[in-house]
Amino acid sequence: MRSAVVLSVIISVLLLSCKGDGSLLPKSGGRPYEVLVVADDTLCRNLIDSILTTDAAALPQSEPAFDVSTTDGRHFNETAKLARNIVIVTTDPEQFTVTRVRYEKNVWARPQMVVYVNTPSTTSLQKDIGKLSRPLLRLLERAETNNAIATLQHSGNPDAEQKIKKMFGADMKIPADMKAGKTGKDFLWFSDNGTASMSSICVYSYTGNEVDMRSAIAKRDSVMRLNIPGERAGMYMQTAADGVTAELANERGRRILICRGLWEMRGDAMGGPFVSHSLVDTLRHRVIVAEAFVYAPGVRKRNLIRQAEAALYTLKFSRDNKTGRKP
Repeated sequence: MRSAVVLSVIISVLLLSCKGDGSLLPKSGGRPYEVLVVADDTLCRNLIDSILTTDAAALPQSEPAFDVSTTDGRHFNETAKLARNIVIVTTDPEQFTVTRVRYEKNVWARPQMVVYVNTPSTTSLQKDIGKLSRPLLRLLERAETNNAIATLQHSGNPDAEQKIKKMFGADMKIPADMKAGKTGKDFLWFSDNGTASMSSICVYSYTGNEVDMRSAIAKRDSVMRLNIPGERAGMYMQTAADGVTAELANERGRRILICRGLWEMRGDAMGGPFVSHSLVDTLRHRVIVAEAFVYAPGVRKRNLIRQAEAALYTLKFSRDNKTGRKP
Protein backbone atom coordinates (compact mmCIF):
# COMPACT_ATOMS: atom_id res chain seq x y z
CA MET A 1 0.00 0.00 0.00
CA ARG A 2 1.26 3.46 -0.82
CA SER A 3 2.50 5.36 2.19
CA ALA A 4 0.60 8.49 1.16
CA VAL A 5 -2.95 7.97 0.01
CA VAL A 6 -4.83 10.80 -1.64
CA LEU A 7 -8.57 10.78 -1.15
CA SER A 8 -10.53 10.14 -4.30
CA VAL A 9 -14.19 10.95 -3.82
CA ILE A 10 -16.00 9.51 -6.80
CA ILE A 11 -19.75 9.92 -6.85
CA SER A 12 -21.44 7.90 -9.57
CA VAL A 13 -25.09 7.23 -10.25
CA LEU A 14 -25.69 3.50 -10.70
CA LEU A 15 -28.91 2.69 -12.51
CA LEU A 16 -30.50 -0.50 -11.26
CA SER A 17 -32.14 -1.85 -14.38
CA CYS A 18 -33.76 -4.72 -12.54
CA LYS A 19 -35.67 -2.27 -10.32
CA GLY A 20 -36.50 0.28 -13.01
CA ASP A 21 -37.63 3.50 -11.37
CA GLY A 22 -38.09 1.79 -8.02
CA SER A 23 -41.89 2.08 -8.20
CA LEU A 24 -42.36 -1.52 -6.99
CA LEU A 25 -40.17 -1.07 -3.94
CA PRO A 26 -41.67 -0.62 -0.44
CA LYS A 27 -41.87 2.87 1.05
CA SER A 28 -38.79 3.81 3.04
CA GLY A 29 -39.10 4.40 6.75
CA GLY A 30 -37.91 7.10 9.11
CA ARG A 31 -38.15 10.86 9.21
CA PRO A 32 -36.39 13.38 6.97
CA TYR A 33 -32.72 13.87 7.83
CA GLU A 34 -32.36 10.53 9.60
CA VAL A 35 -29.37 8.38 8.58
CA LEU A 36 -28.43 4.80 9.44
CA VAL A 37 -24.66 4.17 9.52
CA VAL A 38 -23.59 0.56 8.97
CA ALA A 39 -20.00 -0.44 9.80
CA ASP A 40 -18.40 -3.40 11.54
CA ASP A 41 -15.55 -1.30 12.87
CA THR A 42 -16.60 0.85 15.82
CA LEU A 43 -14.11 3.61 15.04
CA CYS A 44 -15.36 3.82 11.45
CA ARG A 45 -18.92 4.17 12.71
CA ASN A 46 -17.85 6.93 15.06
CA LEU A 47 -15.94 8.78 12.33
CA ILE A 48 -18.95 8.88 10.01
CA ASP A 49 -21.21 9.77 12.92
CA SER A 50 -18.96 12.73 13.74
CA ILE A 51 -19.40 14.07 10.21
CA LEU A 52 -23.16 13.70 10.10
CA THR A 53 -23.77 15.19 13.54
CA THR A 54 -21.81 18.40 13.01
CA ASP A 55 -23.91 21.48 13.68
CA ALA A 56 -26.36 22.41 10.93
CA ALA A 57 -25.62 25.84 9.49
CA ALA A 58 -27.39 29.10 10.36
CA LEU A 59 -29.63 27.97 13.21
CA PRO A 60 -30.16 29.92 16.44
CA GLN A 61 -29.24 26.90 18.56
CA SER A 62 -27.08 23.81 18.08
CA GLU A 63 -28.77 21.07 16.06
CA PRO A 64 -27.02 18.20 14.25
CA ALA A 65 -27.00 18.15 10.46
CA PHE A 66 -28.56 14.65 10.63
CA ASP A 67 -30.08 12.38 13.26
CA VAL A 68 -27.85 9.30 13.22
CA SER A 69 -28.32 5.72 14.34
CA THR A 70 -25.63 3.06 13.92
CA THR A 71 -25.39 -0.70 13.53
CA ASP A 72 -23.03 -3.38 12.27
CA GLY A 73 -23.32 -5.70 9.30
CA ARG A 74 -24.67 -8.59 11.39
CA HIS A 75 -27.67 -6.52 12.50
CA PHE A 76 -28.27 -4.89 9.11
CA ASN A 77 -31.45 -6.88 8.50
CA GLU A 78 -34.39 -6.52 6.12
CA THR A 79 -36.10 -4.00 8.38
CA ALA A 80 -32.98 -1.84 8.65
CA LYS A 81 -32.65 -1.86 4.87
CA LEU A 82 -35.87 0.16 4.62
CA ALA A 83 -34.20 3.27 6.11
CA ARG A 84 -34.47 6.37 3.94
CA ASN A 85 -30.74 7.21 4.15
CA ILE A 86 -28.01 4.60 4.70
CA VAL A 87 -24.22 4.96 4.83
CA ILE A 88 -22.39 1.62 4.54
CA VAL A 89 -18.69 1.61 5.44
CA THR A 90 -16.55 -1.25 4.12
CA THR A 91 -12.92 -1.67 5.20
CA ASP A 92 -10.89 -4.02 3.02
CA PRO A 93 -7.19 -3.55 2.09
CA GLU A 94 -7.42 -6.23 -0.61
CA GLN A 95 -10.25 -4.49 -2.50
CA PHE A 96 -9.43 -0.82 -1.93
CA THR A 97 -6.26 1.24 -2.05
CA VAL A 98 -7.88 4.64 -1.47
CA THR A 99 -11.03 5.91 0.21
CA ARG A 100 -13.83 6.16 -2.31
CA VAL A 101 -17.48 7.14 -2.10
CA ARG A 102 -20.30 6.09 -4.39
CA TYR A 103 -24.06 6.04 -4.08
CA GLU A 104 -27.17 4.28 -5.31
CA LYS A 105 -30.78 5.38 -5.18
CA ASN A 106 -33.76 3.25 -4.22
CA VAL A 107 -31.88 0.03 -3.52
CA TRP A 108 -34.23 -1.61 -0.98
CA ALA A 109 -36.94 1.04 -0.59
CA ARG A 110 -38.20 4.26 -2.13
CA PRO A 111 -37.24 7.04 -1.76
CA GLN A 112 -33.82 5.98 -0.49
CA MET A 113 -30.21 7.11 -0.70
CA VAL A 114 -27.52 4.50 -0.02
CA VAL A 115 -23.96 5.79 0.23
CA TYR A 116 -21.01 3.40 0.18
CA VAL A 117 -17.78 4.50 1.85
CA ASN A 118 -15.06 2.05 0.80
CA THR A 119 -11.65 2.33 2.42
CA PRO A 120 -8.53 0.12 2.79
CA SER A 121 -8.23 0.69 6.54
CA THR A 122 -9.48 2.61 9.53
CA THR A 123 -6.24 4.58 9.44
CA SER A 124 -6.94 5.62 5.86
CA LEU A 125 -10.46 6.73 6.76
CA GLN A 126 -9.11 8.75 9.69
CA LYS A 127 -6.65 10.49 7.37
CA ASP A 128 -9.27 11.18 4.71
CA ILE A 129 -12.14 12.15 6.97
CA GLY A 130 -11.67 15.90 6.53
CA LYS A 131 -11.95 15.68 2.74
CA LEU A 132 -14.88 13.31 2.99
CA SER A 133 -17.05 15.52 5.19
CA ARG A 134 -18.36 18.09 2.73
CA PRO A 135 -19.18 15.72 -0.16
CA LEU A 136 -20.96 13.29 2.17
CA LEU A 137 -23.06 15.99 3.82
CA ARG A 138 -23.97 17.59 0.51
CA LEU A 139 -24.93 14.29 -1.04
CA LEU A 140 -27.36 13.41 1.75
CA GLU A 141 -28.70 16.96 2.08
CA ARG A 142 -29.47 17.09 -1.63
CA ALA A 143 -31.22 13.74 -1.47
CA GLU A 144 -33.57 15.10 1.19
CA THR A 145 -34.10 18.32 -0.79
CA ASN A 146 -35.03 16.29 -3.86
CA ASN A 147 -37.48 14.24 -1.79
CA ALA A 148 -39.17 17.43 -0.58
CA ILE A 149 -39.30 18.83 -4.12
CA ALA A 150 -40.89 15.60 -5.36
CA THR A 151 -43.59 15.98 -2.71
CA LEU A 152 -44.21 19.58 -3.79
CA GLN A 153 -44.71 18.51 -7.38
CA HIS A 154 -47.77 16.52 -6.31
CA SER A 155 -49.16 18.69 -3.52
CA GLY A 156 -48.49 22.35 -4.22
CA ASN A 157 -50.61 25.46 -3.76
CA PRO A 158 -52.01 26.42 -7.20
CA ASP A 159 -53.43 29.76 -6.05
CA ALA A 160 -50.12 30.91 -4.59
CA GLU A 161 -48.21 29.65 -7.61
CA GLN A 162 -50.50 31.57 -9.96
CA LYS A 163 -49.90 34.77 -7.99
CA ILE A 164 -46.14 34.32 -8.42
CA LYS A 165 -46.52 33.76 -12.15
CA LYS A 166 -48.76 36.81 -12.54
CA MET A 167 -46.57 39.19 -10.54
CA PHE A 168 -43.09 37.99 -11.47
CA GLY A 169 -43.43 35.95 -14.65
CA ALA A 170 -41.87 33.06 -12.78
CA ASP A 171 -42.82 29.50 -11.88
CA MET A 172 -42.37 28.23 -8.33
CA LYS A 173 -43.92 25.54 -6.16
CA ILE A 174 -45.41 26.60 -2.82
CA PRO A 175 -46.32 24.11 -0.05
CA ALA A 176 -50.03 23.31 0.09
CA ASP A 177 -50.34 24.32 3.76
CA MET A 178 -49.11 27.88 3.13
CA LYS A 179 -52.60 29.30 2.69
CA ALA A 180 -52.16 32.63 4.50
CA GLY A 181 -50.55 35.44 2.57
CA LYS A 182 -49.89 39.10 1.94
CA THR A 183 -49.37 41.07 -1.26
CA GLY A 184 -47.24 44.19 -1.56
CA LYS A 185 -45.45 46.05 -4.32
CA ASP A 186 -43.29 43.45 -6.11
CA PHE A 187 -43.72 41.34 -2.98
CA LEU A 188 -45.62 38.19 -1.98
CA TRP A 189 -45.66 36.48 1.41
CA PHE A 190 -47.06 32.98 2.01
CA SER A 191 -47.31 31.32 5.42
CA ASP A 192 -48.75 28.21 7.06
CA ASN A 193 -49.73 30.46 10.00
CA GLY A 194 -48.96 27.66 12.46
CA THR A 195 -49.34 28.02 16.20
CA ALA A 196 -46.41 25.98 17.61
CA SER A 197 -44.24 26.91 14.63
CA MET A 198 -44.68 29.07 11.54
CA SER A 199 -42.97 28.58 8.17
CA SER A 200 -43.09 31.30 5.53
CA ILE A 201 -41.93 31.96 1.98
CA CYS A 202 -41.51 35.41 0.45
CA VAL A 203 -40.89 36.27 -3.18
CA TYR A 204 -39.84 39.78 -4.22
CA SER A 205 -37.93 41.56 -6.94
CA TYR A 206 -35.90 44.71 -7.45
CA THR A 207 -34.01 46.39 -10.27
CA GLY A 208 -30.47 45.14 -10.87
CA ASN A 209 -28.14 43.15 -13.12
CA GLU A 210 -25.93 41.52 -10.48
CA VAL A 211 -26.08 40.45 -6.88
CA ASP A 212 -23.70 39.97 -3.96
CA MET A 213 -24.20 39.27 -0.26
CA ARG A 214 -23.88 42.90 0.89
CA SER A 215 -26.44 44.25 -1.57
CA ALA A 216 -28.73 41.23 -1.12
CA ILE A 217 -28.89 41.70 2.67
CA ALA A 218 -29.33 45.46 2.38
CA LYS A 219 -32.23 44.97 -0.01
CA ARG A 220 -33.67 42.24 2.20
CA ASP A 221 -33.74 44.57 5.19
CA SER A 222 -35.49 47.35 3.27
CA VAL A 223 -38.07 44.99 1.77
CA MET A 224 -38.83 43.22 5.06
CA ARG A 225 -39.04 46.47 7.01
CA LEU A 226 -41.69 47.70 4.61
CA ASN A 227 -43.69 44.49 4.28
CA ILE A 228 -43.33 42.58 7.56
CA PRO A 229 -43.93 44.95 10.46
CA GLY A 230 -44.34 43.85 14.06
CA GLU A 231 -47.35 44.14 16.33
CA ARG A 232 -46.55 47.71 17.39
CA ALA A 233 -45.15 50.79 15.69
CA GLY A 234 -41.38 50.67 15.32
CA MET A 235 -41.27 46.88 15.13
CA TYR A 236 -40.11 45.25 11.89
CA MET A 237 -38.13 42.31 10.60
CA GLN A 238 -34.40 42.74 10.09
CA THR A 239 -31.33 40.58 9.51
CA ALA A 240 -29.31 39.72 12.61
CA ALA A 241 -25.93 41.45 12.40
CA ASP A 242 -23.70 38.40 12.74
CA GLY A 243 -23.53 35.03 11.10
CA VAL A 244 -24.82 35.58 7.55
CA THR A 245 -23.11 33.33 5.01
CA ALA A 246 -23.38 33.34 1.24
CA GLU A 247 -22.41 31.05 -1.61
CA LEU A 248 -22.86 31.03 -5.37
CA ALA A 249 -24.42 27.83 -6.67
CA ASN A 250 -25.20 26.47 -10.11
CA GLU A 251 -28.72 25.11 -10.44
CA ARG A 252 -29.93 23.92 -13.84
CA GLY A 253 -27.46 26.22 -15.56
CA ARG A 254 -28.36 29.26 -13.47
CA ARG A 255 -26.20 31.11 -10.97
CA ILE A 256 -27.95 31.56 -7.62
CA LEU A 257 -26.73 33.50 -4.61
CA ILE A 258 -27.75 31.55 -1.51
CA CYS A 259 -27.68 33.50 1.76
CA ARG A 260 -28.26 31.93 5.17
CA GLY A 261 -28.57 33.61 8.52
CA LEU A 262 -30.86 34.68 11.33
CA TRP A 263 -33.66 37.22 11.32
CA GLU A 264 -35.01 39.14 14.28
CA MET A 265 -37.95 41.42 14.96
CA ARG A 266 -36.64 44.82 15.97
CA GLY A 267 -38.18 45.83 19.29
CA ASP A 268 -39.47 42.31 19.99
CA ALA A 269 -38.11 38.92 21.05
CA MET A 270 -39.12 37.13 17.84
CA GLY A 271 -36.51 35.61 15.55
CA GLY A 272 -35.33 32.52 13.71
CA PRO A 273 -33.42 31.21 10.69
CA PHE A 274 -33.82 32.30 7.07
CA VAL A 275 -32.41 31.29 3.70
CA SER A 276 -32.74 33.26 0.47
CA HIS A 277 -32.08 32.45 -3.20
CA SER A 278 -31.35 35.43 -5.46
CA LEU A 279 -31.45 35.07 -9.26
CA VAL A 280 -30.60 37.72 -11.84
CA ASP A 281 -33.14 38.05 -14.65
CA THR A 282 -30.89 39.62 -17.30
CA LEU A 283 -33.70 39.99 -19.83
CA ARG A 284 -35.72 42.25 -17.53
CA HIS A 285 -32.75 43.75 -15.62
CA ARG A 286 -34.01 42.69 -12.24
CA VAL A 287 -33.19 40.38 -9.34
CA ILE A 288 -35.83 37.93 -8.12
CA VAL A 289 -35.49 36.67 -4.55
CA ALA A 290 -37.24 33.70 -2.99
CA GLU A 291 -36.79 33.41 0.76
CA ALA A 292 -37.90 30.95 3.42
CA PHE A 293 -37.93 31.81 7.11
CA VAL A 294 -39.16 30.08 10.24
CA TYR A 295 -40.47 31.18 13.62
CA ALA A 296 -40.57 28.25 16.04
CA PRO A 297 -39.83 29.16 19.67
CA GLY A 298 -38.85 26.15 21.74
CA VAL A 299 -39.00 23.84 18.71
CA ARG A 300 -36.22 22.33 16.60
CA LYS A 301 -35.90 24.32 13.42
CA ARG A 302 -33.59 22.30 11.17
CA ASN A 303 -36.24 20.29 9.35
CA LEU A 304 -38.65 23.23 9.19
CA ILE A 305 -36.24 25.57 7.42
CA ARG A 306 -34.81 22.86 5.15
CA GLN A 307 -38.21 21.68 3.99
CA ALA A 308 -39.31 25.25 3.30
CA GLU A 309 -36.05 25.87 1.46
CA ALA A 310 -36.77 23.00 -0.93
CA ALA A 311 -39.47 25.15 -2.55
CA LEU A 312 -36.88 27.82 -3.37
CA TYR A 313 -35.07 25.43 -5.70
CA THR A 314 -38.17 25.23 -7.89
CA LEU A 315 -38.06 28.94 -8.83
CA LYS A 316 -37.53 29.47 -12.54
CA PHE A 317 -38.36 32.21 -15.02
CA SER A 318 -41.36 31.77 -17.30
CA ARG A 319 -41.03 32.75 -20.95
CA ASP A 320 -44.46 31.60 -22.05
CA ASN A 321 -46.67 34.15 -20.36
CA LYS A 322 -47.31 37.85 -20.78
CA THR A 323 -45.29 38.98 -17.79
CA GLY A 324 -42.20 36.89 -18.44
CA ARG A 325 -42.17 36.55 -22.26
CA LYS A 326 -38.80 37.24 -23.80
CA PRO A 327 -38.90 40.61 -25.66
